[in-house]
Amino acid sequence: MDFIKLRFKESGEWYSLPEWAEYFIIVGKNIAVTPQSDSRIVTAIVVPTRAFGAAFVSLGMVISDSTLRTNVSETAHFYQLLELPLDTPVVFRPKPGKILKGILRNPIEQYGKRWVKVQVQSETDGGLTHWVDESRAYQVQPARHSGKLPKKQGGKSARFDNEFVDRLLGDVDPVQLGLQSKLVCALVGRKNTLEHEIRRTPLAVHVNRRRYAEGVLQDVLRVNRFVTEKQSHRTALVPIGAKPPSDKIVSNTEIGVIFDGALGFLKWGDMWHSRHQVIILDRTEPYFDDAISEINLRFSQNRTDGDIALPEGEAPLGCEVFTFREAIK
Repeated sequence: MDFIKLRFKESGEWYSLPEWAEYFIIVGKNIAVTPQSDSRIVTAIVVPTRAFGAAFVSLGMVISDSTLRTNVSETAHFYQLLELPLDTPVVFRPKPGKILKGILRNPIEQYGKRWVKVQVQSETDGGLTHWVDESRAYQVQPARHSGKLPKKQGGKSARFDNEFVDRLLGDVDPVQLGLQSKLVCALVGRKNTLEHEIRRTPLAVHVNRRRYAEGVLQDVLRVNRFVTEKQSHRTALVPIGAKPPSDKIVSNTEIGVIFDGALGFLKWGDMWHSRHQVIILDRTEPYFDDAISEINLRFSQNRTDGDIALPEGEAPLGCEVFTFREAIK
């Protein structure tokens, strides 16, 4: 898989992320497309510092999952739209970077095929309507808005229009991130640390010459604890503490759990029984040896044959990676 070439800012200038950061993102991407049946991937990564490691693995998972969802049949999505009631609020994305509020009108059959009709202008102002066929079905998504259509739409929405997200997702439609909640992965770690990395650290993607699309990891990760009630989420944050993760979070996590440090892994590593696991470890942390012993025990008792999911080439300088397939109990 290709590097996404994120940049970080220092002294007013943008610099490429170090090799280890891109490596972590691709670990997440690879794991996300690895099937889970009777076994799962367990990957331990020992790093000089845990900073951003778990967040970047999560980013890879969410990006890869978005790609998978886009590849789901457009036909199925098209027929779901046909079954929605008249006047259902939607958003219509005729091209990247342009978002229009709309409502569904009665579908029609013409020129030998069926069309979904999306009205984007009020009747008194002309009632402009777009016809959308099956090949463009993903341009229309159900949405939460009043259904009241403006006289004129500029096509920009703070909720959906984000060039940083567009650049990270490539050809994937980013609108679904803003509309549909799900749990791609769970992050177990210290809330304050992860919040700083995910919400407070500006990053960018190079656009052209000296122009950069800026954003933060939260724009894509959509961590449940950092969104409002009306916003969608993609990632669950499980803070290290006395309270274990809820059954709802454990059962709804679709791809994997990332443990940011040894303590969370030792506390709750036996949960998420059928999901991939990534453990980010720092040799200087107090429970490092205990975590390594637990991982080795699981390797000796539960290892099974099968493909693993690591980027091509060696791990970055200063990192050690240990990965295996574990039989699901």
